[in-house]
Amino acid sequence: MKLKLNITLLYLVSGLFIAAGIVAAAYDFWYLFALPLVVPFVYAYIYKPELLIYLVAFATPLSVQLSGSGQSISLSIPTEPIIILLLIGLLFKLVISKKIRWEVFTNALAIIIAVDLLWILVTSFTSTMPLISLKYFISKVWYVAIFYFLLSHLFKSERIIKTFLWCLVLATCVLATYTLYKHSLGSFSRSYAYTAMRPFLPDHGMYAAAVSFVVPVAFVFAIYGKQFKYNSLVRIFALGIFIFLCLAVALSFTRASWVSLVVAFGVYAALLLKIKLKYLLGLGVIVASVLVLNFDQIFTDLSRNKSESDDNIEEHLQSVSNVSTDPSNMERLNRWSCALRMFDDKPIMGFGPGTYTFQYGVYQLPHEMTIISTNAGTLGNVHSEYLRPLVESGVLGFLFFLAIVVTTLFMGFHQYRQLEGSRKYLSLAVFLGLITYFTHGLLNNYSEFDKIAVPLYGFLAVMTANQYYLKQRNKEEVSQPD
Repeated sequence: MKLKLNITLLYLVSGLFIAAGIVAAAYDFWYLFALPLVVPFVYAYIYKPELLIYLVAFATPLSVQLSGSGQSISLSIPTEPIIILLLIGLLFKLVISKKIRWEVFTNALAIIIAVDLLWILVTSFTSTMPLISLKYFISKVWYVAIFYFLLSHLFKSERIIKTFLWCLVLATCVLATYTLYKHSLGSFSRSYAYTAMRPFLPDHGMYAAAVSFVVPVAFVFAIYGKQFKYNSLVRIFALGIFIFLCLAVALSFTRASWVSLVVAFGVYAALLLKIKLKYLLGLGVIVASVLVLNFDQIFTDLSRNKSESDDNIEEHLQSVSNVSTDPSNMERLNRWSCALRMFDDKPIMGFGPGTYTFQYGVYQLPHEMTIISTNAGTLGNVHSEYLRPLVESGVLGFLFFLAIVVTTLFMGFHQYRQLEGSRKYLSLAVFLGLITYFTHGLLNNYSEFDKIAVPLYGFLAVMTANQYYLKQRNKEEVSQPD
């Protein structure tokens, strides 16, 4: 019966392809050749949504951003059309079934993400540029709905989690291979590193952040492969990927990503040593307090550092703390200063989601501007995932984002202690991946792009699914008689 069904499906697709070809040739409408692809797509759309999730996961690192006239409309191809279709299908299914899996919303992280999304909607209505903010909100909705809430449900299956992660890792390897090849044409110089990843990504910062996301995943698959029942060949393959991706990050000349990997593996060491999170947070508060209280002296000392961005990796690393002559660092300080002045003007509701790029120009001070600044302020974002909500959605927006980060930290440490077997190490892999971006987010912000949004919300979904697994396990243990 199954064989007969498969043969019928083959005939159907073949017939559609032939018919589409005839019509396309007759009317010079070549897009009809895509019609046969609709059949398997619709089948997966209705019965196997995880297949489309895998497709998006693999396509995300290799998607290309297409912009309309004046760059007012942009779309990431092929990922965003598929994500939009998945969102429509999800809403349609909710309307038809009239069922909402409320257990997904009972998790603390899910509640914070939902409230944050609601606040973004509120501040979109009070925005200085409502259309820009509404567009930002809609794009945020489809990433959160599909890659957080839908995947939180699908990720109850470890098999789906592992396949999703492998799709991301392998596609990122393809991206890194392409980028390093292009980079090699310029003898691996720093100037070539900034554009070698095009057309897949606009700059080296986003590229390095995307690669850094999956470095811990490859590491965990290599080191703890036995927990996933991987044979020696697969573990060696994962180790090779880990080394290759580390090389890719090193040659990206992105200092924020270098630091993010150091922090991630520092957290890994803390987990191995069973250091409690409250001690790490306490240490962080002490360090932050010392920095604030001694800011003037520290800034004076940093100003003496004249090491600038360079082809030499050692010199490039030393330039991290150069705030007097390095254009990249100075421009970042310029953007941060603008952000704080903007927050001072609109501390409660902010300027509106997605508006910083269009509004910060008039907040620049002449003595803070650099050789890469523009009077119109049209060259980029705030360079901080933490300052962006502060400027665009006010103090509550900042607090909601900070709550997401802190809640994820608590969940990561808790799950490492409580989970066992492969679940534990899946949690470890995505948790360390999230640490890389939460660290990178101190110096850059890319979460509105699919390259970052998909792994960001996908990894948070893994954490949420594991939390649900722990809750169910604890219920079963309580219900079992002694």
